[in-house]
Amino acid sequence: MKQLKILFFAFVICNSTLAQEDYNYSDELLTSTFKAYHQVDFEMSYSMIPFVKKRFLEHLKDSTSFTNPYDSLSKHISIQYSLDSIVKTYTWEERDTGCCHTSVIYAQYKTNDESIKYIDLKDVDDGGQSIFIVGVHNIEINNKPHYLILGWGTCCGGQHYSTAKVYEIVNGELQKSDTAFFEQDDIFTGANRGQEIKIKYDTDKKLLSYFSYPEDEETGFYKSEQTLTQWKLTKQGFKKEK
Repeated sequence: MKQLKILFFAFVICNSTLAQEDYNYSDELLTSTFKAYHQVDFEMSYSMIPFVKKRFLEHLKDSTSFTNPYDSLSKHISIQYSLDSIVKTYTWEERDTGCCHTSVIYAQYKTNDESIKYIDLKDVDDGGQSIFIVGVHNIEINNKPHYLILGWGTCCGGQHYSTAKVYEIVNGELQKSDTAFFEQDDIFTGANRGQEIKIKYDTDKKLLSYFSYPEDEETGFYKSEQTLTQWKLTKQGFKKEK
């Protein structure tokens, strides 16, 4: 009987310890923060956003957040990973009453010395668009690792747009590459709300593709003619297919 009691208490202690280890404090705290942010009215959300960003960045500063799956948080914000586990992105929408959809985008990345850093992608992006990340792909250009980040956005006017930008880690810093596309710094393609863009990257074929539409200068919208545009990844970068 005594041995059974000892085994019982050992079982309880073991389960208690495992429960504590399984409890993801960072995930739960950030999840509750974003839940509250989305539940309050717009006036209150304006006051909350500085606090939400500050709390979020406090967790990004902890290197263990890089490997944290954030199972609960990922239901409230978008979290994307590169297949080589070097780049991880976070995207969410700032609540406001305007017709634009303003995004917050951060990236964490691992440097050659295994340290974990983070950055506001808008600080290294000179495009000025507010995008929501829809894909992160690790690619190779000039025998060096690069990262293709696909985005989507919309801002009033009955239109939306997609973007494709390439980043690389140079001297321990993630920065935008301006040589990844032979003819331009990055890809920006727009369409009317009812038109599909469907930007995507085929890792097997190494092909970036999307639908593009000519602009109508008189109306400021896009014409109906649809063109499938493709860029092939070469050793030196993306080259537009004819």
